[in-house]
Amino acid sequence: MPPLTNMLISASAGTGKTYQLSLRFLGLLALNGGNHPERLIAITFTRKAAGEFKDRILTDLAAGAADEAGAARLKERLWAVIKGTDGEPGLWPGAPEAWKEENLHRERFLHLLHILVQNLARLNLCTIDSLFAQIASASAFELGVSGFSMIDPTAEKLARREALLSLYRECSVNRERRKDFEDAFLSGADSDAEAADAENSMMRRLDTYHELFLDVPDAGMWGNPVTLGFTLEELAPPVPLEQFDSVLHSLVFQVQQTPAPEGKNGVKNKELFLRFLNGFSQYARLGRVRFRTEGGSPWTITVEEAREKFRDFWTPALEKLIQSWLRMEALHTLRRTRATHGLMLLFEGKYSSLVRNRGRFLFHDVTRMLGGGTITPELKRDLQYRMYCRYDHWMLDEFQDTSQPQWRVIKPFLDDLAESKAGNEGSIFVVGDIKQSVYQWRGGDPELFRSVSSQLQLEQRGMSTSYRSVQPVLDLVNDICDYARTAPGCEPAALEQWGEYPEHRCAPHLEGRPGASQIWQAPKTENVSANDLVCQAAADILERTGALRRGLETAILVSTKNQALVIKGWLTDHGIPAEVCDDVPVGVDSPLGKNLLYFFRWLLMPGDPFVVGLLTHSPLRPLITPGCPESMEWKEWRFLLERDGYAAVMEELERRLLRGGTELTDFHRDRLAVWQNEAEQVDEQGVSLDEWIRRMEDLTRREDPAAGIVRIMTIHKSKGLGFDIVILPQIGRDTPFADGRHLTHFIKKNEEDRMEGIVLAPSRHVYTNIPQFRQLYGEWRARQQFDGFCKLYVALTRAKRATYVILPYREDKGEETADSMWKVVRSSIRFLNRGTEDILPESGASCLYSRGLEGWYAEFPEIIHKRAKESALKWPKQKPLARERISPSGLSEEASPLRGEKHAGAGKAAALGSAVHAVFERITRWDDENKPEWALHPATEAERIVAECMEIPSIRELFTPPETARIMKEQRIEAIDGNNWISGIIDRLILDDGAAVIVDFKTDHADTPEQLRERHANQLNAYARIVSRITGIPLERITRTIVSTCLKETVPIQ
Repeated sequence: MPPLTNMLISASAGTGKTYQLSLRFLGLLALNGGNHPERLIAITFTRKAAGEFKDRILTDLAAGAADEAGAARLKERLWAVIKGTDGEPGLWPGAPEAWKEENLHRERFLHLLHILVQNLARLNLCTIDSLFAQIASASAFELGVSGFSMIDPTAEKLARREALLSLYRECSVNRERRKDFEDAFLSGADSDAEAADAENSMMRRLDTYHELFLDVPDAGMWGNPVTLGFTLEELAPPVPLEQFDSVLHSLVFQVQQTPAPEGKNGVKNKELFLRFLNGFSQYARLGRVRFRTEGGSPWTITVEEAREKFRDFWTPALEKLIQSWLRMEALHTLRRTRATHGLMLLFEGKYSSLVRNRGRFLFHDVTRMLGGGTITPELKRDLQYRMYCRYDHWMLDEFQDTSQPQWRVIKPFLDDLAESKAGNEGSIFVVGDIKQSVYQWRGGDPELFRSVSSQLQLEQRGMSTSYRSVQPVLDLVNDICDYARTAPGCEPAALEQWGEYPEHRCAPHLEGRPGASQIWQAPKTENVSANDLVCQAAADILERTGALRRGLETAILVSTKNQALVIKGWLTDHGIPAEVCDDVPVGVDSPLGKNLLYFFRWLLMPGDPFVVGLLTHSPLRPLITPGCPESMEWKEWRFLLERDGYAAVMEELERRLLRGGTELTDFHRDRLAVWQNEAEQVDEQGVSLDEWIRRMEDLTRREDPAAGIVRIMTIHKSKGLGFDIVILPQIGRDTPFADGRHLTHFIKKNEEDRMEGIVLAPSRHVYTNIPQFRQLYGEWRARQQFDGFCKLYVALTRAKRATYVILPYREDKGEETADSMWKVVRSSIRFLNRGTEDILPESGASCLYSRGLEGWYAEFPEIIHKRAKESALKWPKQKPLARERISPSGLSEEASPLRGEKHAGAGKAAALGSAVHAVFERITRWDDENKPEWALHPATEAERIVAECMEIPSIRELFTPPETARIMKEQRIEAIDGNNWISGIIDRLILDDGAAVIVDFKTDHADTPEQLRERHANQLNAYARIVSRITGIPLERITRTIVSTCLKETVPIQ
């Protein structure tokens, strides 16, 4: 083979990376005469991308082999890749014309297609994870493992929970370790949202710290003041902790005795300053400083702002006190970091005993094993024999998402190809786009993409011509994504990493096609929530374009899954078919699945009256009720499970259901097959009944929505996809790129980009005032802003024909730092003057920006769906009615002034409501003489609200039931009520002496108790009917009560 060119291509979105990779593969195959196709390896990050790559290669080659016209087209395309063009180096620039005529023709393409089809199973078009798994399997001896298998995510999640529970039990019996556990996993839950989501927050922290521990297990790098740049003098507090309180008391006394400054704000500033000092009053006792307003809500004042605001009162003694506080906090942070390392060491031991020591690994584990210097020259040579091939030609896709550990595995294979120019044994082709580096959160290192060309001596080339999007779509991208112009206030390091933005142009064949890009702003209103108006504007756009009627692929892209659920809820409630593209909980997303879950819970706990009650009102009742033809007693079912396993139980269940006349839809048959397949797998592994139940609760599967609906997905999931129409709505508040709520730790790196130190993040007051932390925060902030740049770019480049951005109303306050997604959008269009007078009909949204042709969609005819006449089915007399599945709050058909409440999950009111419920859930029985710490010193708005409610005798009485009472909190229910399938949660249920009390906490605004009764009576009455049927308690002995946090009273329901 002639000398080949090693190349790196920086390919912008939509420029045809897959096209380039497939042509490169076919060009190499043609140059090699079709010999050894298994020596060509193409690596990407997803199975979907690998499948598309393989399909593209076979499709192109089949087209070239089909007829002379196709052969001529493929010939010219391959010749451009092999020979090269102006400004575009080829594989073999010196290729003669005679070689082209001799090797690029229809017969040769047919021959190459025959070879590929024959060797399809041996082609190395794979994901990077599957390649590493192959290498690890072939080097088990060097890795020190006798054999291993890849653990599925559901089983790994269960093992992680079990290990965490074991760690918690061990820490709970040791006071020091219990404090370490609380510091690592439970501290910092200052926001109501995090307090309401404590379990998930703890799991997120565990995942973060554990991954960090596996990457950096050296204890000397965790909380080491030396590696973080501290000296002993810089950490010594001027005022020791034992003197802190007395010094503070003296300062407060001096201020109280000092006359207020003259002027109209003098007295007010003195009161505010005393309140500021009071924030330190609990520090010596509780170890935390909280600045709060007179009403008790958080006061977001920084030390710098306080110095300026209270300069008339500021003294050297106060400065010394504040420096002492900051240094003590720094010392505490370092200690907490070292303690967290110790906890992760314990957790890793427990986790490994459940997973790795049993030969079960995640792909991340395999990468770490291989990346620890395992790939030596000797092993690399041996792998060519063990894996029955060698890789001569490497093609690496999406290289900007490659992590440092992955690169350490791949690089030894590429070094020889980069160095051995004389022999020309192979070639290297790297393609990626640093502007699409949206996977830094899972280890992707975009700086690798910048340095790989020098490391491997690759020729560089850029691609910015889009073959996906029409020019009006790209005009919006060009107007926004030149961040040096549109976001100049962001960190210089973030702007430097983004680099010089190349202007995007569409391919020549797209220049004449119409399209549009528009930015809309919802109007100002007090009667409808901002989220509802944004969703209504999206519906207006769908109606105006006729997207679904015209068969146009439409996607709505958001930042989080919660935002996706908000939009889906609104659209489906208003008759617009929409689905969230996400992992589906296939174990429990159907009535059949939920009933199977109850059945196995019954096998685990046959005496649970709730489970028994639910099963006796479900289609599974004939299988467990004595006297029914298809029934078996509990002992018989349990004996079958213990003797033959879960698969045998599932087969018996299906057999008895069908024999009893139960008819299953295709959907239910699919879900039943899921349960059966999982049962067969766990029978091989051997799991407890409790583990089996949790496994099926957590089981998920990726399912693509059907055609003809609006797809809703996160921006990360949309990467690599293209849609005719893309809608980008702002749901919820505009969070900055560098959102401090997601800051968990800092990493200090040296000039060679290697880790030197790790420290958990202290409070914002600390990391903005201590120089060492302030530098680390600036580096973290720059990384987050660059990630935000990339995410916005990906979102804007998904559309083929039209992009619509929808913003809630906001007054234009002029220049401000564009440090968030929507601020960048607003900043970029402020001076373009491209708005129109157009108004959307239902939402009233106004057009701030418009490019392209408004009626671009007219070229797509509307598809009229005619419903086929179907013969009416003759149902058997015993056939149950089709039931609608709703929540109890949906039982009322009357309009409610809070109708938009259920769609405002991302809003402030919904977050506060969830937090209030979470605080109420902490209370089992109330002891007024021994109140919990949170009630004495509320740290959040939700805690303050609940503490005030517990001062009301009628509310407090609901939390002081008799000792004999059974109390259930957040009790989920699934039942049939009339012709409705009810799904709901009872906030608090009290059972005692043949009676029941249903308590429902309501945070919505109301002027009178009657308003609450009118809104929620149907919900509580539905709960009462279900509880009566499950427990057998007469309806008249079931009390229904609303606890209103707004009215601060109980509201009985009749």
